[in-house]
Amino acid sequence: MLEQQPSPEVKTLVSGLAGLIPTAMLARFLWHHRLVRLGQRRFWSRDLLWECPTAAFSAVLGGGVAAHFALGLMETHAVVGICAWLGPRGLEVALSRFVARGTPPDKD
Repeated sequence: MLEQQPSPEVKTLVSGLAGLIPTAMLARFLWHHRLVRLGQRRFWSRDLLWECPTAAFSAVLGGGVAAHFALGLMETHAVVGICAWLGPRGLEVALSRFVARGTPPDKD
């Protein structure tokens, strides 16, 4: 039987994400640890499980942003770490503030 080899694009994507996911996991774990220290979460809770898909999402998003701006490896890890630290809600707030600065105020 013929074995199908993945395309070079798939290999690049998988190897890139394999390097970025640990960075995102570390940032999400630090965020979770911060909330535990503040008393807003228990360490062993369901919230800890939700950090895994959030980290994967952040790795993909940060990798895409870094690829768009043609950043190097260290800068890519920094972008992924920032995206993971902020999380979905933090990114939403940051993006809405950025967009609000660039739009003129409504004139009634």
